[in-house]
Amino acid sequence: MTVKIVTDSGANSFSEIIGGVEHVNVPLTVMVNGQSWADDDQLDLNNFLSALKNTKTATSSSCPNMGSWLQAFEGADEIFVLTITSALSGSYNAAVQAAEIYMNDHPNTKIHVFDTKSAGPQIRLLASQLAVLINHGYSFDDIIKMVDQQIQQTDLLFVLEELDNLANNGRISPTIAKLTNLLNLHIYGTASDAGEFQMLGKLRGSKKMFAKLTKVMVKQGYDGGRVMIDHVNSRDNAEAMAKAISTVFPSAIITISTCGALCSYYAENGGLMIGFEK
Repeated sequence: MTVKIVTDSGANSFSEIIGGVEHVNVPLTVMVNGQSWADDDQLDLNNFLSALKNTKTATSSSCPNMGSWLQAFEGADEIFVLTITSALSGSYNAAVQAAEIYMNDHPNTKIHVFDTKSAGPQIRLLASQLAVLINHGYSFDDIIKMVDQQIQQTDLLFVLEELDNLANNGRISPTIAKLTNLLNLHIYGTASDAGEFQMLGKLRGSKKMFAKLTKVMVKQGYDGGRVMIDHVNSRDNAEAMAKAISTVFPSAIITISTCGALCSYYAENGGLMIGFEK
């Protein structure tokens, strides 16, 4: 029996294997100045970030088309799909529709689509946990129940250094975006239970900021579990965040990666996304 993990590119994962289990990434697309950027492993991230930084017009993203999902499902008997939160994208609904079509044509195939209510590193944590359950031989239905529980037992913290894209898309005032930059402020937030990105507060950029963010993680339930940090052109800040966590939790396993196009679209230049186990 062949088992497959499928994620959309909101997971920032383009590996063909996750924990020994076959993995397929299905890319979303971001539109900037009329140009389409596919969020896959061929993306020129530096050029994309430059285009995003320099645009003064509204940008947009689009979910994977039906054909991309159907192609990703090919060749497996059991398929587990993890999508970016449905509160931000139609990716979840598109995956559900594609799964129904595929199972009608392949009645012996089982597919379940999880709305992770999150993005980036939290999705990868869930995917890695999913791989462990698959490797331990749990049944399809049991895995669904356990991953649903894991969605509640993982969390996300994001830190934004620039707000230009949010301003261009009318989500915040351009004046606030400029003031945030001038005052060296960082906006931080989380993914709510409904899967919406919820702003929690602001911090002045300094070395102490990362210790304060670690305290925010603890308040959200962090107690030394695994952490995955994704950054947008900000390796130094990601390492400083990892160091702050390790100072309080020396045995914590922390990995650092880069954001793809979609997460860079939301987190913007200098942004961090921190997924962690509670």
